[in-house]
Amino acid sequence: MPAVVVKAEHFNYCVYFSAKRRSIALQVKQGQLSVRAPLGCSLLDVEALVVSKQSWVLKHLQHNKSQIAPDWLMLQQLPYLGDTLMVSILSGKRQWVEMSGNQIYLWVSNKCKADDMTKKAAELARKWYQQQAHIWFVERVSYWQQLMNLYPGVMVVGNWKTKWGYCKSDAEVGFNWRLLMGPAWVADYVVIHELAHLKHLNHSREFWRLVEQYCPQRRLAIEWLKQNQYWMTI
Repeated sequence: MPAVVVKAEHFNYCVYFSAKRRSIALQVKQGQLSVRAPLGCSLLDVEALVVSKQSWVLKHLQHNKSQIAPDWLMLQQLPYLGDTLMVSILSGKRQWVEMSGNQIYLWVSNKCKADDMTKKAAELARKWYQQQAHIWFVERVSYWQQLMNLYPGVMVVGNWKTKWGYCKSDAEVGFNWRLLMGPAWVADYVVIHELAHLKHLNHSREFWRLVEQYCPQRRLAIEWLKQNQYWMTI
């Protein structure tokens, strides 16, 4: 059944009816309210519930608006391990990235159309982050594995939307390059977290005790990621 669009006084929203639902549910995501209701439920009942929850909806809509990721390239800056790099997008014979102090130059091919410059620059920036992340995580894993006496196998650097890292039963570990957009101590927490899984492949008390042994500020790191993950993207 197609969604029903309702135009309210302060906001619009979509209503989705489903035979699987037993109650009405409200969700605010990406600055948009959506309502899911049981098949056969009256639209008037849905509207009445939304009106009764209007203050809650407005609060969360406003919160979502404040959590829109900045356009880093338009701001001409990139966050990097707690520092800020100033960005220049230039045109040249080939595509490459150049670093000088806290300045990063994104060279886009002069064959690229003007309208595609920013898109190509973003691709270059993501590739650069991934390369830097591989170097950084190799060094940090090497450091922490010796302290913790826990040695992983293959290490992977990726770009996942729903996880910062992982550890498999075969000792493979993975880390999200976007962690380099945050401070080093937070990325270090993720390294410690995944290495701890080599001993405890769960989230038991023993696991968290081991993590806190090497990262006493792990709760602060978790909270930091929750509060800031929305802008850690390009």
